[in-house]
Amino acid sequence: MKKALAAAALTAMLPLCSHAADVTLEVEGLDASRLAGATLMVAVFTDPAGWLRQPQSGQRFVLGAEAANGKVSVVLKDLPDGPLALSLFQDANANGRLDMNAMGIPTEPYGFSNNADGGFGPPKFEQAVMTPAAGVTIKVRMN
Repeated sequence: MKKALAAAALTAMLPLCSHAADVTLEVEGLDASRLAGATLMVAVFTDPAGWLRQPQSGQRFVLGAEAANGKVSVVLKDLPDGPLALSLFQDANANGRLDMNAMGIPTEPYGFSNNADGGFGPPKFEQAVMTPAAGVTIKVRMN
């Protein structure tokens, strides 16, 4: 009887649990002249304290001919429910990191959810945070 009650209680709580969602990400502003071997790197952040340092997850997408016009559409899989922020960049030389010049300015296209812009430096987590839902398209313009 106790096991049946526990099972019923857990079943009732399932709607309260976080479920992973798949959403479409549309990116524009890619450097079409540097697509050979390039990847789109997407980092997902759910904790403001780890913003731009400790992503909850990341996904990598190989860029090919479909991005020749500087745009690409990909599906982000298993995003957590609730607030999150995205940081992405085009890894044009496939070295796994966002390259910067001597002054610390990125030399590869980059962007953030909400098209957040920090002015002089990256935006704050609060500027990029959003709550995506399954079936919704997120649009990001690369800088």
